[in-house]
Amino acid sequence: MKDDINIFIPSYHRPDNIKTAKYFVKKGWQPDKIHVFIDSEADDKDEYDFSCAKLGVQLHIFDMEDARRRYDYVHRPSPARRSAGQARNTFQDFAKLNGIDFYCVIDDDTQHYQVRAPGLYRMAEGDDIRGVFQYVEEFMRRQHIGLFGLPQTGDMIGGCRPRLYIPKVMNTTFYLMPYVYRGERGVQDDDTSLFTGVMNEGYFTGSCGVGLTLKQTDSAKQEGGLTDLYRECKLLNKSLVTPIQFPSAIYAEKQKNNGGRLHHHICQKYLFPRVLKVGKDDRSNIAWDTYPEDVPFTNEPKRQ
Repeated sequence: MKDDINIFIPSYHRPDNIKTAKYFVKKGWQPDKIHVFIDSEADDKDEYDFSCAKLGVQLHIFDMEDARRRYDYVHRPSPARRSAGQARNTFQDFAKLNGIDFYCVIDDDTQHYQVRAPGLYRMAEGDDIRGVFQYVEEFMRRQHIGLFGLPQTGDMIGGCRPRLYIPKVMNTTFYLMPYVYRGERGVQDDDTSLFTGVMNEGYFTGSCGVGLTLKQTDSAKQEGGLTDLYRECKLLNKSLVTPIQFPSAIYAEKQKNNGGRLHHHICQKYLFPRVLKVGKDDRSNIAWDTYPEDVPFTNEPKRQ
């Protein structure tokens, strides 16, 4: 086992309930590798300082006005002009400044991971999480992949039991800095646009087939976090941002099983790039530019 991977947690209006930090401390993660980020205009900085000190984790406060100036918005921002994209771009600045070239970003409301193997589900222990995280790092370094995510169970729709939805990977995201060109735009639906909106060298891989899966929580009913931001602009804004950004890959639809609420739908087959397996052949498109028909993720020139 190597040292624990740095975990960056964006948080907003949840100083007494930073579930992710509590979870990883309980699982035996190195507290100095757990970083909670809030913005300088937050009205509960003292409460965050107290909570993080009690857990022994790192608290970082980034300059909100600087973030507004540097990180542009797509569509209309929230009245507070806040977004998770600002925090995640700050993570990249922090990582560069501190010589961190690999890290994991996790939302602040994570409570459980499950071990997923053929025919097996059980709650993950600390070494389960540590082992999978380190495997992902090795995989990304070998294949020169900028972004990678763990799957999670699906949304809580109509009170139904959630099923595993492997393409849904936004909550636990790994970044390999040498292959990320630039960060996210400041949008109100950072979750969905994460893998289509961040420019990185290498191929969008989706998620692990086995290993860990995030146990989904009913986050739409929780207080604080992005829920507060979504409420500022109403859910209609959340449902329309990504169709405007990526009209060929995402469209708006009324969800029959969710009371007819307008939401977004992702057409996975139209997203590039992604890992492809062709039948029983060993060929895949993981390696960058292995085949001339591969679709590059950016029109910027590849680094020399």
